Amino acid sequence: MPQWIVAADGSGDYVSIQDAIDAVRVHQEEPHELYIKKGVYREKVVVPDNKPMIRLIGESREETVLTYDLCAAMTGPDGKTIGTFGTPTLMVAADDFRAANITIANTAGHGPHIGQALAVYASGDRIVFDRRRLLGNQDTLYTAKGRQYYRNCFIEGHVDFIFGAATALFEDCEISSLRGGYIAAPSTTRETRYGYVFRNCRLTGPAEEETVFLARPWRPYGQTVFIDTWMGAHIKGEGWNNWRDPNNERTARFAEYGDRGPGAKPDRRAAWAGTLSAEEAAGLTAEVLFAAPVPWDPAI
Repeated sequence: MPQWIVAADGSGDYVSIQDAIDAVRVHQEEPHELYIKKGVYREKVVVPDNKPMIRLIGESREETVLTYDLCAAMTGPDGKTIGTFGTPTLMVAADDFRAANITIANTAGHGPHIGQALAVYASGDRIVFDRRRLLGNQDTLYTAKGRQYYRNCFIEGHVDFIFGAATALFEDCEISSLRGGYIAAPSTTRETRYGYVFRNCRLTGPAEEETVFLARPWRPYGQTVFIDTWMGAHIKGEGWNNWRDPNNERTARFAEYGDRGPGAKPDRRAAWAGTLSAEEAAGLTAEVLFAAPVPWDPAI
């Protein structure tokens, strides 16, 4: 596997992550690993759809930092606001992308004149993020489509900070709420069998007690499931929100199984949300979630 070194201090093959990605040939037939040494890389990075199988491997999850600070309210070169989807620090349009041991941040901050600010926009299929930190506020992680796997990641935000239509499995992740809001905003389509599954995660953060919803449906058939997850006291008793539309209560697919901690309150949850059986919960594995259209094992 070809490997190039990116080093902000000039000791590698490239000083910029984007320069290294630009050097990868289009439609390559083998993985290309970009090893990113410790440092702060202040740049907006795009992995185009014609460059699959790129791997970004950081030297240190805390000390290898990709950061930028665009927000939806900013004005672009055309004189118009750039909007939510013009803000990501990292945009991944390619399939078979992997990232590990790196922090990706959008530091636009929080306030009435900032709005949405993406750290990551992930729209490829078979995407893996491992041992990674995602830092932001509103709309930190956009999982646009495809199948995506997040393992041992730290993800922070406050409003809809994990959102989109992808089928995504979050395992052994820490999800940190900075203040009151909503963790997930799935837009799973009616035809898509699986949306978000959080398994063996921890819901933490400095948000005040009873101020955070688990999820609300960005689209009517949004799906989110929490399994064997520890929940802090910041999680609201009702757990789920209908996004100001009672009709969503008939279509949204929200459920839990085996959750624990001060925020796990099954007797207070919204009556329209579900509870999984032990058999159903055990069946929501990577093998099952990622079986279609062609089976994919994210561990490979």
